[in-house]
Amino acid sequence: MLQRFLRWQIILPVVLIVVLGGGAWAYNYYLREVKVDPQELIVQALDTTNQAGSYRFHVEASLLTGGNKVALSNLDGEKASDGSLYLKGQMTGQPVEIYQVKETTYFRDPSSKRWMVTPGNSPLDQEKFMAEINPMSILKIMQVNDLQYLGRQKKIPGRPYLLTCKPRVNNHFLNSYWQDFNYQFLVERGSTYIRRVSLEASHREHPQDKLTMIVDFYDFNKRINIKPPQ
Repeated sequence: MLQRFLRWQIILPVVLIVVLGGGAWAYNYYLREVKVDPQELIVQALDTTNQAGSYRFHVEASLLTGGNKVALSNLDGEKASDGSLYLKGQMTGQPVEIYQVKETTYFRDPSSKRWMVTPGNSPLDQEKFMAEINPMSILKIMQVNDLQYLGRQKKIPGRPYLLTCKPRVNNHFLNSYWQDFNYQFLVERGSTYIRRVSLEASHREHPQDKLTMIVDFYDFNKRINIKPPQ
């Protein structure tokens, strides 16, 4: 009897640890994988991402018209916490390289390769550039409709959350030419940053023409130092 009692004194704490540990794991799994409130998640993700002081991004945009896909842009960019911005890539088939530092814009002429300097003027603020040069502007959403949570994406590193919706977008340029927006968001677990946003929209005058845009965000709130070209 004494040996049996001593044996249970050893086994019972181990069993309790295993049971409690398993219960904690199951509860955390439930919170991560099962109990996801899409409305709460999208609000938190939009707020967190829009408040980022600095970030890097890659954006691709294309137009589907007459059964043909036309590339509009393929750009890499970075935005510093002081508002400076650097952008390089292709827009409508032309090379683009731009610095915006304080109130001065530096634009590399694609023909001469020389830098054109425009002080006291910011073409990057023009609405026609907002969607691509300031991709964060496509996250200015007034209303979220038809929100759906499609689970964790197991084949993507980090297994982000996937959300889809049909929002009302607070972007003058997009709203002037496009309608019927469909969005997809990949939201990072833990930080709730939006790592990728994909959108599709129909042209207002020619609904058969479709705009598609994919933006990848990374390096949120990292130290980014942008200096003008020499």
